[in-house]
Amino acid sequence: MDTVREKELLENAMDALDRLFDGHFGAIDLWALFVATRQALRHTSHGPALAEPLADLEAVWRAGGSADVQRDRALYITDPVRHYLAKLLPPLG
Repeated sequence: MDTVREKELLENAMDALDRLFDGHFGAIDLWALFVATRQALRHTSHGPALAEPLADLEAVWRAGGSADVQRDRALYITDPVRHYLAKLLPPLG
């Protein structure tokens, strides 16, 4: 990562994925955060990884369904992003 700001934004994205997993964040919340983060990182190498799941995440929350169904679909869709971020960010601890 080139800057402290990039690291903060990527950590925030990982935190959002954790909140989704824990049920404290919905698919629409994750989508909105990814849209904003991708925009903020659009001139970096991280933008494409954050843009990748956006259309599918939007489809999930637009389709409706129970929070659990949306959560499970969103987790599946964003699993590659979680792996991408885990490779970049230092482990917590």
